[in-house]
Amino acid sequence: MKIDPRAAIAPGAQLGAEVEVGPFAIIDENVIVGDGCKIGPHVHLTGHTTIGANTKIHAGAVIGDAPQDLHYNNEVSFTDIGENCVLREYVTIHRGTEEGSRTTVGKGVLMMAFSHLGHNCVIGDHVVIANASLLAGRVEVGPRAFISAGVMIHQFVRVGRLAMIGGGNGIGQDIPPFCMLQHEQIQGPNVVGLRRAGLSENARASVRQAIKLYFLFGLSRMGAIERIRAEVPSCPEVEEFIDFVLKTKRGISPGRRLKTSAETTEATSENA
Repeated sequence: MKIDPRAAIAPGAQLGAEVEVGPFAIIDENVIVGDGCKIGPHVHLTGHTTIGANTKIHAGAVIGDAPQDLHYNNEVSFTDIGENCVLREYVTIHRGTEEGSRTTVGKGVLMMAFSHLGHNCVIGDHVVIANASLLAGRVEVGPRAFISAGVMIHQFVRVGRLAMIGGGNGIGQDIPPFCMLQHEQIQGPNVVGLRRAGLSENARASVRQAIKLYFLFGLSRMGAIERIRAEVPSCPEVEEFIDFVLKTKRGISPGRRLKTSAETTEATSENA
């Protein structure tokens, strides 16, 4: 281990092999730091927090502090950070709010500078959360989703696997898997993300068709799902999309609806 003498490490903290701790870092009781982790200067690890192996935490980050919840009353709750994560400068992650509950970050997650996770968030593996994005309590983010800079996500919102959110958006409703959102509307599939994830050409085509039917034609939720089931070749990804939509509690973010031929003709006449 390489521990700077100016760091403050509580006697009850557990540090694995080959851990590095920078100057003025604070590691409190009940914190477990896995093998090979690098803890930067002025980092504060507190609460019942577990840091997975080979995770890097940069300067000024605060992990496992008390939730910003008026109902919280010093209940014992937890923060779990997976292995091989990178938490950049001044990231903040709060622990769960109810007794025994936890905030969970999967493996291989990148949180860029000044990003925040509220209490009881669940972040899947290999998620990217860019600079200054703020996730309120109980947000769920599926594996390999990408949240661009300056995004604000309301409590209880779910973001599906391989979804992408463009920068500066405010999100108040669920974003299904495989979708790309910009200007606070679903614009279509996350084409690049699906290809990079190794989905087959047939699966990508089915997902693209399902998203188009659901969002772009102004259909009701069940009407869109009926058409998807009738017209789109079935595959696990399409079933995942449908299952996510059916389980929504906050509703689904709106889509960019295609104009009908009548609407296009009317708009052309008005501009003539």
